Amino acid sequence: MTTTTFGLAGILAALLAAPAVAHHAFAMFDQSRTIYMPGTVKHFALVNPHASLHVAIAGDNGHVSTWSFEGGSVQQLASLGWSPHTFRVGDRVEVGFHPMRDGSHRGQLISARPAN
Repeated sequence: MTTTTFGLAGILAALLAAPAVAHHAFAMFDQSRTIYMPGTVKHFALVNPHASLHVAIAGDNGHVSTWSFEGGSVQQLASLGWSPHTFRVGDRVEVGFHPMRDGSHRGQLISARPAN
């Protein structure tokens, strides 16, 4: 192979790897803690690269705020039986999640089920 062939192969490999570099890590979530909270679904999107679930959750003081949770990919969640209609606006749910390290109202979705 010539130098030109190696150079083109290197450029092609770099271009194909670029999307993987753009994907974020999950270090922003506190993996050592799992919190469970009940709330009401405001929005659910089963889309790639990550599903999102937005839930209205009442705090200890009664103030309701929207929390956003990042789930797995469509393929991962579909293998667990999830569909675009798994959660509908107004459904009561209990969400299990790894919270953000910065304390914001977001988290990595671990589980979600109908609330009692």
